[in-house]
Amino acid sequence: MKPTKRLGLLIAVAMLTVPLAGCITLLPKPGKPPAVVAMRADPTVPRQAQQSPYTVGIGVPTMPAILLGNQIAVMRKDRTFAYVDGLRFSASAPLSIQNVVLETFDLAGSTRAAVRAVTIARPDYELHFDVSDFQVTEPQGRTKGMARIEATARLIDVYSGKPLASKVIVGEAIAARGDVTQPARALEQATRSFAIKAMQWAVEAADADYASKAASATK
Repeated sequence: MKPTKRLGLLIAVAMLTVPLAGCITLLPKPGKPPAVVAMRADPTVPRQAQQSPYTVGIGVPTMPAILLGNQIAVMRKDRTFAYVDGLRFSASAPLSIQNVVLETFDLAGSTRAAVRAVTIARPDYELHFDVSDFQVTEPQGRTKGMARIEATARLIDVYSGKPLASKVIVGEAIAARGDVTQPARALEQATRSFAIKAMQWAVEAADADYASKAASATK
């Protein structure tokens, strides 16, 4: 091969490798992984002195589409929503709420058993939630930010399919300033309060229905 042809071939090969090298150097660097918070029930929930003899199934809450993911929603001053950057729940919001309520029942031992609704185990009652609020608010001046969960709770008699009672339940907690996980921790605290209220209300309503059925059976 003549020197001029060989030189031309080397130049062509070198030119082909330039774009490839450029592509490699232009690849984005991996981003910083988000902080992940797993919502859990309050470990200090007091054990109930008396256990009710029935089982309760905890349903997966229904929620507005903007709240369904595992991101933490913030309601801004103009009542629009944004998501906290670099922060996630370990599960979607509906499953996180269900987990806290289920664990609260388990820790309190208020019923014979608490299970996830729509499982192989068929409970005596089911507790369902239509969640309307599950977010934190921005601090405004001296007013601190708040974490809030609000839902309509419905207790269902599984065997008859009859709704027995419903109630709007609210849980709130201060969203303190601090590290990046504070908004998620505040929502966890609000959900713990919500779960205890929901459990107490559901057990009271189910106790009344169960006692009424027992009285009717003995007549």
